[in-house]
Amino acid sequence: MLPTYCLPEENIVKQLVATSQGEVQLREAPMPRLEGSGAIVQTVCSVFGAGSELGGLRRQRQAVRQQEQARDRPITERPMSYQSCGRIVELSDDLQGAYQVGDLVACSGGGFGAHAEYGYAPRHTIARVPEGLSPEEAATTNVGLTALHALRRAQFQAGETLAIIGLGMVGQCLAQLVTTLGGRAFGADLYPLRLERAKRCGIEAAIDARSADFLPEVRRRTDGLGADYVALCVVGSNQELVHLAVRLLRPSGVLLLVGGPLHPDFGGAEGDASPHVKEIDVRWVYGRGPGSRDPQWNQGATEYPSRFVRWTAQSNLEALLRLQAAGRLRTAPLLTHRFPLERVTEAADLLIERPEEALGVALTYGP
Repeated sequence: MLPTYCLPEENIVKQLVATSQGEVQLREAPMPRLEGSGAIVQTVCSVFGAGSELGGLRRQRQAVRQQEQARDRPITERPMSYQSCGRIVELSDDLQGAYQVGDLVACSGGGFGAHAEYGYAPRHTIARVPEGLSPEEAATTNVGLTALHALRRAQFQAGETLAIIGLGMVGQCLAQLVTTLGGRAFGADLYPLRLERAKRCGIEAAIDARSADFLPEVRRRTDGLGADYVALCVVGSNQELVHLAVRLLRPSGVLLLVGGPLHPDFGGAEGDASPHVKEIDVRWVYGRGPGSRDPQWNQGATEYPSRFVRWTAQSNLEALLRLQAAGRLRTAPLLTHRFPLERVTEAADLLIERPEEALGVALTYGP
């Protein structure tokens, strides 16, 4: 049952924070206020993934364990946000009519999809959830948007092939969207859980990255040509992975660096691992689409005319939700664990310390 949408009696809410030592804690914070064009949203569900959002916390924990001086530094905290779903409890005047109090909306983006009981979401970071789509699935839209934006950056076409290194939540969404768009997806990962979920969701081939089978399997399935695109969907990278990505590509293929920050190291690459010899393109993928890194656009102070910018971060969000509601992108199988908000430290520890045991974690709010 969804919690009743209402404003809290006291102006204090529960908010997740990340510390500079890589921990996730539950804190009290002031009730958010309308800061401009947008909505106050009472959160029903938010979702953690082990990738970009918690990958930085993993590195901070490692630094604290390895460096004594890191343990002595003052501890700072920052509010956490990434992707969530909730009901509107307050609207700015300009959105009256476009939305109503009580509407279920998806909120996407760092700074907007709050991991908190209530959050302020600017107008271009929300979209109404279609009937029949669960709040948990709607709360996975930021990872889905990263995948959708990656395919737009690639200019992917039906019939083409994509090899994915890293089957976290973004990689899983990429594989499904490729199939939906009439393409073929092959993926590799270290963790059996992720390989099993990818197979359950219809990927053509899911290969254990610890074996040497991925490259020959991709070449076999592409009649020796190689993949049209390779998506590197890992937190951080190394020279070995970059060389593998280039080997997987056909000549004049496209390497997609998804999430970040990624700095490809092509040093020492020769033969079919040489980006120069193969004349590959390298494209970075960052954000949810045009506008996602523009503060003026997010707040609604700037508009992008649709005749010139067909797909913005918000129109991508609306399209993604329609794909989810139609069953063409299934994110429910990617949510391996559920925790109430009060157990958030346990939820974060699971993904950070034991990523082989979990893929996506849903946090629930209220009764």
